[in-house]
Parts: sequence; structure tokens; C-alpha cells
Amino acid sequence: MPPSMPAARRGFCKFSRALPLSSRTKAMGILWFILIFASLTSHGDAHGPDSCNHEGGLCRVGNCVSGEYLAKYCFEPIILCCKTLSPTTTKS
Repeated sequence: MPPSMPAARRGFCKFSRALPLSSRTKAMGILWFILIFASLTSHGDAHGPDSCNHEGGLCRVGNCVSGEYLAKYCFEPIILCCKTLSPTTTKS
């Protein structure tokens, strides 16, 4: 800057390196974190792993294995509570 320019105008176009992200971007990141946390803690019909294990089930991520069925959710919709299929008895 030329020395003839007023001191109030010097450094007007400098960018701060301490804040690479805008405050709006940081606020959106915080809001997403709160949204994810709230959705995991308020998991609707899910009862948690203790309830699943108490009722004879097993919590699994993704899908139940062969020979099991989806009884409910440990943490909806990702972690399933799978129970073993009981052997069916047929009357002759």
C-alpha cells in the first residue's frame, strides 16, 4: 500500500488465516452434529441391546444371518435385533 493511503484503508482486503471456515459453515456443522446425536438418542421403537439380549435376541449390524429373523431394532434403523427361528413342528 502506498504511504499516501489513509491508515483506515490499509489492510482492508486482508484475510484472516485463523478462520478458514465461515461462521455459517461452523454453525451448520454444529447443527448436523446435534441432529445426528438427537436421532441416535431418540431411536423410536428401538429398545437397546439389553432388551434384545434379555428376550433371547442378538444385536447385529446390517442383516440377520441365515436362520434368524428381525424381531425389532436395537438402534433403528442400523442395528437389528435378530432372533433364532424356532424349529417348526408339523402335525401328521
